[in-house]
Amino acid sequence: MPQRFFIVCAGLLLSAAICSGQADQAANAEKQQQQQKNDAQKSPPKKESTTDALAALLGGPKLDKEAVERGRKIFVPTCGFCHGNDAHGKSGPDLVRSPLVLHDNKGDAIGPVIRNGRLERGMPAFASFTNEQIEDISTFLHSLAQDVSNRFAYRIGDVVTGDPTKGAVFFNGEGHCSNCHQPAGDLAHVATKYEPVELQRRMLYPAPNPIDVFLGKSSAPPVPSKVTVKLASGEQVSGTLIHLDEFTVTMHDGAGTYRSFLRDSATVEVQDPRAQHEALLPLYTDEQMHNVLAYLETLK
Repeated sequence: MPQRFFIVCAGLLLSAAICSGQADQAANAEKQQQQQKNDAQKSPPKKESTTDALAALLGGPKLDKEAVERGRKIFVPTCGFCHGNDAHGKSGPDLVRSPLVLHDNKGDAIGPVIRNGRLERGMPAFASFTNEQIEDISTFLHSLAQDVSNRFAYRIGDVVTGDPTKGAVFFNGEGHCSNCHQPAGDLAHVATKYEPVELQRRMLYPAPNPIDVFLGKSSAPPVPSKVTVKLASGEQVSGTLIHLDEFTVTMHDGAGTYRSFLRDSATVEVQDPRAQHEALLPLYTDEQMHNVLAYLETLK
C-alpha cells in the first residue's frame, strides 16, 4: 500500500511538472510572437531584392564590406583626382580593368606602385601608406571589378521619375487598375516591400520572377485563371484552368473534379487575372507608366 501511494504521488508530481513546462513553453511562444509583432511595427519590412541573391551566387569571393568602405575613404581623396572616384579613369588610367589590379592579392602587386609611384607617368609616391591601408585600397578596387564583371550586381538608377498625382488618376480611371487592386487592400505597403525596379516589373509583368524560380526562392504562386466551357449540347462547365492548347482544355470544375474537353466541339472563355496587365502594355505611354509607378511608390 505505501509503495502504491508513493507511485501515485510521483505520477501526480510528474504530471504537474509536464503541465507547468507546457504552460511555460506556451507563455514563451506567446511572448516571442508579441515581440516579433512589436519589432515589425517599429521597422518596416525589408524590401525584396532578387538580384542581390543572384549577384552573390554568381559573384567572386566575398569581400569585407568594412574594408571596402575604408579603402574607398582612402582612395577617393588621394587617388580619385587622377583615376576618378569610381576608379574608371580620368587623367590617369582605368584601374577597374587594370591587369595589375586584377592579379593583385591584398596589395602584393599594387603596393610597390603606390609606395614608389610612377614619376615618369606623373604618379607621385605614397610611401607613408601602411600595409593595412594598401590592403583596404586593394579590397575597394576588387569590389569595383566584381560589380563590373557581375551583371547582376549592377544597380539601376532612379526609375521613379513620374507624377504620382497623375498616376493615381490613371490608376483609378483610364487604366482601370482599381477594378482589381485596392491601395488599402492587396497593394497596402507595396512600396515598402519591393524596390522600385522590382515593383515596376511586377506592375508590367505580374508573374513570378524567373530569377526567383531559378534561385528556389519562395514566392506567391500566380492567381490561377478561370475558364468556362460551353458544349454543343448547351451544357456549361466552369472551373480553374489547368491547361489550354489548340486541341484541348482541361480544368478542375467547381467540385474539384478533373475535366477535359475537345476544343473543336466547345466554346472556351478564359478569365486570366493578368490579361488586363498584358492589354495595357501596348497602350502605355512612357509618361503613364512612370506616373503609375510613382503613385505606387506612395503606398508605403
